Amino acid sequence: MNDASIQPGAASFVALSVIVPAFNEEVLLEGTVRRLRASLNELQIPAEIIVVDDGSRDHTGEMADCLARELPGVAACHQENQGLGGAFRTGIRRATGEYVMLWPADMPANAGDLAPYTAQFGRADVIVGCRRRRVGYNPLMLVNAWLYPRLVALLFQLHLRDVNWIHAYRRDQFARIRLTQRGIPMLAETLVRLRDIGATFVQVDVEMKARLGGVSSASRFQVMWHTLIGLFSLWNTWRKETDHTPCPGSIGT
Repeated sequence: MNDASIQPGAASFVALSVIVPAFNEEVLLEGTVRRLRASLNELQIPAEIIVVDDGSRDHTGEMADCLARELPGVAACHQENQGLGGAFRTGIRRATGEYVMLWPADMPANAGDLAPYTAQFGRADVIVGCRRRRVGYNPLMLVNAWLYPRLVALLFQLHLRDVNWIHAYRRDQFARIRLTQRGIPMLAETLVRLRDIGATFVQVDVEMKARLGGVSSASRFQVMWHTLIGLFSLWNTWRKETDHTPCPGSIGT
């Protein structure tokens, strides 16, 4: 982290809060969190990891507690199942970092995966990760990956290359917005609402890693359908709001 605008003001300064929502991830959670912690240490980023057990029915909660006791800078919290959006909001309330980021519990991490984001700290309010290619996608998922950002652009006039991946947000800006979506559309809603309050954006190329195990829920037709319904519900709410005209923020390439 070499940008002069992000400087620790005290020993407790936290540059990044990584929030890891986890629902029934007892098999994968430990590996993900340990790799995240090691990667952040390698980058020498003052950071915290907040694991949010989203009402899991397996031993995810116990695993999160064990990791919090063992690893410095790791915390765990628990809630009834509220979906991706609910878990992220819970993590945000616990976060103390200058930036906040959501990281999937089923995805491996190394320092190179985080470096494109941290290199932009202090240069934009929103750092949008854009996948160079989709890993593990079936043909239907590839069609959706092509269509979804174009649909977001059409409905919300938000022109970004990737709206459904890992993004980093300046926490004080995130605190100014109100989110209505709980599932996958929450990611697009966050970007739209931050754009509307004048946040600045930069897009960075990142690599998508294969899952550590299991099958992505995004491959299920029911999830795709609910995501589409949620996006149009968001659009209906957004267009009825009295002041949804975008502020003159900027989006970098």
